[in-house]
Amino acid sequence: MTIEKVVADQNGVKYELAEKLGSGAQGSVYAVKGGKLAVKIVYAKGEVKRENLRNQCASVRRLPIKDLPLAKPLEMLRAPHTGYVMELVSGMVSIKKLISPPKGVSPTVEWYKNTGGLRRRLLILANTANILSQLHAKGLAFSDPSPNNIFISEDAGFNKVWFIDTDNIVYESSASSKKGIYTPGYAAPELINGKSGINTLTDIYAFSVIAFHALVLAHPFIGDMVNNGEPELEEKAYSGQLPWIDDPSDDQNRTSFGIPRDWVLSKRLSELFEKTFGIGLTSPQKRPGASEWAERLYTAADATITCPKCGSTYYFDHDGCPWCGSTRPPIGLVMFNLWDPELIKGKGHGIVQTPKNGKELPIRVGHGMFSSSDTYFVTKRQAFDIFESDLDEPLFEIKLVNDIIFLRSLDGKNYELEINGGKKTIVSEKPQRFKLFTEKPSPLLHLASKDVKHRVISFSMKLGS
Repeated sequence: MTIEKVVADQNGVKYELAEKLGSGAQGSVYAVKGGKLAVKIVYAKGEVKRENLRNQCASVRRLPIKDLPLAKPLEMLRAPHTGYVMELVSGMVSIKKLISPPKGVSPTVEWYKNTGGLRRRLLILANTANILSQLHAKGLAFSDPSPNNIFISEDAGFNKVWFIDTDNIVYESSASSKKGIYTPGYAAPELINGKSGINTLTDIYAFSVIAFHALVLAHPFIGDMVNNGEPELEEKAYSGQLPWIDDPSDDQNRTSFGIPRDWVLSKRLSELFEKTFGIGLTSPQKRPGASEWAERLYTAADATITCPKCGSTYYFDHDGCPWCGSTRPPIGLVMFNLWDPELIKGKGHGIVQTPKNGKELPIRVGHGMFSSSDTYFVTKRQAFDIFESDLDEPLFEIKLVNDIIFLRSLDGKNYELEINGGKKTIVSEKPQRFKLFTEKPSPLLHLASKDVKHRVISFSMKLGS
């Protein structure tokens, strides 16, 4: 289909189209030259189609989604085009950039690292799942999650996520949720087979395919048999008639492609993929929800360290870097604990609290790992359990030199730090220096007053391999 370089909205405002950002069964999305806008051109023409789209876009604009990073429809296009103008954050590219390299570039270890490596993929996918979780909590389904409509920061140093192509967002209970809208390769089998309409469970299936593909660099249902077989085999795979490539009890659809799973999937992530593509293939209600995906992806990301030799990120429980083979260096551990003044019994080296069962334990709620090659940032998500738009905002900067920590705050506030069993000092914008002890919690950093419940950070050292 030929698309003019200039289109106009219903108010007569003209837009010069730039590069194509993505395309699917319904239409294509183009960036608008010189602005933070994009245009979706819907393939189908005709006044009936145009009126239906106009009504759907008006409905989406009324939805309670202003707080989410979604490209809301702004204006309808004027005939002869059917489509609409939407918001677009600058400096964003399709999540496809994490799934497959550009033409002529091989999916090498270097390419994987240069696009952000393991940690960035985990954080971007966690942020994506978090957006879906917030959408689902409002009783809404995105309808068609795919690499074509999920955008991420172009700069590999950032992890922002932005959803475009939002005209299909619907309430789960609405009649329109029965539409068979999907992208081949990412649709849940019940959608393809016409056994279900759009809902949060079909959303999460599509997300899971994207997540597996981005981490492993292999589609979960395109094994060697499908890849080398007739086109009909691909249709069977997508419709749930073949086992997934890592099915523990059926190896007929194994693949020789992709990254070794233990390099990129934590045990808890592997469990979610098995639930989704195993029993969840035919029993959608058994699929993990978006909030569980977000929690486990964030936890996995927080358990990665940077290799001092090759710069790749990997899980700290490996003896060495799987990407280059170098041994694991000494690492610092940041532990996030719940400080409850009603339960506290001890101070200093550890947070001893007495839950109702009478057993004294630290109430651990999160963790972070870093090596001497990292500049580690504690985010608002970790410190304050924030999962909104500023969850990635850094709150503290941490650097490790041998067994010495350099810690400073980044928000202009001062925080109390307990050292050596009770000695108090202040962490401010000026770096605070203190020593770490091997395998032993040391200083405690309070994030609020001790008389209120809050998170407190403890630090320790773990020797290298």
